[in-house]
Amino acid sequence: PPLPPPQTFDILPPLHALLSRLEPSLNVYTPDTSAALPPNNAPHTPVTSASALPTSAPQQLDYKDAAVAAQFLKSRIRKALADLGGLADMHRGVEEQEEEIKSLEDKIQRQKDVLARLAVL
Repeated sequence: PPLPPPQTFDILPPLHALLSRLEPSLNVYTPDTSAALPPNNAPHTPVTSASALPTSAPQQLDYKDAAVAAQFLKSRIRKALADLGGLADMHRGVEEQEEEIKSLEDKIQRQKDVLARLAVL
C-alpha cells in the first residue's frame, strides 16, 4: 500500500492549540528585550497597551470540556496508527530487519566480486 500523506502524522499544531486553550495564561507574549536594547540616546517606548500585542488568542477551554475537544486529536491518532499498521513489514522487529540488511549486504558484496572477476576476463 502507498504511504499515508505527511499530514496524517502532523498532530503537534492541533495538540498545541488544544493545550494553549486549556491554560491561556501560559501564552502571554513577553518579548526578550535583552537582545534588542536601543542605543543610549535613542528614545525608548515600551509596549504598554494590550492592543499592541498579538490578538489571536484562542478562547479558553475548561478542563471538564477537554475530553470532548480532544476527540478530534484522538481520532486522528487512531487513524495514523491504523495507517501505520497497514504498511508492509510493520510487524517485523529490529533484529529481523538487521539480519535482512546483513544478508543483502553480503549478496551485494558477492555480486561485486563476480563483476570484478568478469572485468578481469
